[in-house]
Amino acid sequence: MEETELDIPTLFGKNVQKYRKMAGLTQSELSKRLEITQKHLSIIETGTQFASAALIARISKELNVPPAALFGDDLTQAYFDKLYARLATHFENKINWLKTNLTQEITDVLKRQLNSKSE
Repeated sequence: MEETELDIPTLFGKNVQKYRKMAGLTQSELSKRLEITQKHLSIIETGTQFASAALIARISKELNVPPAALFGDDLTQAYFDKLYARLATHFENKINWLKTNLTQEITDVLKRQLNSKSE
């Protein structure tokens, strides 16, 4: 089974941005509360640079979310989205194969029945 490749800094940054926006804060407002520059927050949100453990704790506190939320739910959703897509494709291919083969079998049976009745 193919594993989902993880880009932790990008995942973390996207979650920080998501929760910051949910809190109604601009980068400028959150960076002031965190006592970092807006540029520093920007590079964290883009995944260019990863936050220290101390900064992760402060971000979590300021956004009022558990630290795990900054790493987790998008990761889980991304994994299940990929899994669902693979399963959907697999079953769609199986259903199409069955339709094609069953249609041909039914056609063959009907032809044989019609031929046997006409003889």
